[in-house]
Amino acid sequence: MNNSHVRRATNEDQKIARRQAILDGARQLFVEADYFDVSMAIIAKRSGLAKGTVYLYFKTKEEIFLSLSTEELENWLSAFETRLREQVRPLENTEFVDILRDTFMGRHLMQRLVSLLHLVLEKNITYEEAFAFKLNLKTRMNRLSKLVEQVLPFLAEGQGFSLLSMLHCLVVGSGQMSDPSPVLKQVLEHPEMEPFRVDLEKDIFDTFSFLLEGMKSVSENQSC
Repeated sequence: MNNSHVRRATNEDQKIARRQAILDGARQLFVEADYFDVSMAIIAKRSGLAKGTVYLYFKTKEEIFLSLSTEELENWLSAFETRLREQVRPLENTEFVDILRDTFMGRHLMQRLVSLLHLVLEKNITYEEAFAFKLNLKTRMNRLSKLVEQVLPFLAEGQGFSLLSMLHCLVVGSGQMSDPSPVLKQVLEHPEMEPFRVDLEKDIFDTFSFLLEGMKSVSENQSC
């Protein structure tokens, strides 16, 4: 192991590099293995750091993966926000869903991480870490929700945030159901179990489209 990796970081740039090395190592491992097969010791080895060094930056494995979730969510929401800012007119619901789907598809790491959020990652972190994560997400969604309300003018003030919250619930719930255990995967292979199989992206956006149409219908009826 390179000695430069195990010496204590002496300046802020080195600390940032160490922290990012840990996150990159955990990200690589998560692509290759199940969350529960990854340990702090394995992350340290993949990152080229001593296990004790990893604990200087993250107290628990959950904290590492919560940070990864923050990064992945930020990347997705930034891409979605950029696309919405490019719009020069109100969007039809189908156009809005198409943009949302385009920015979501292919982000398999984010989808897996989000499915772990409430059941696993938020269970073993401190109050300060949980508060910071939720506050950052709220700030991000507040900004994005204003754009959503601009391109979907049938939404009342505040409904953009509600819509994004419902999307979050769909992503979390569908993500959990689309990643069954090895035993359940075998069960779902039986033809009679077909109704229980989840097509993550199709199910999310079909359901989200129904929600959007329902909100638009209610708005139009109220304006009559």
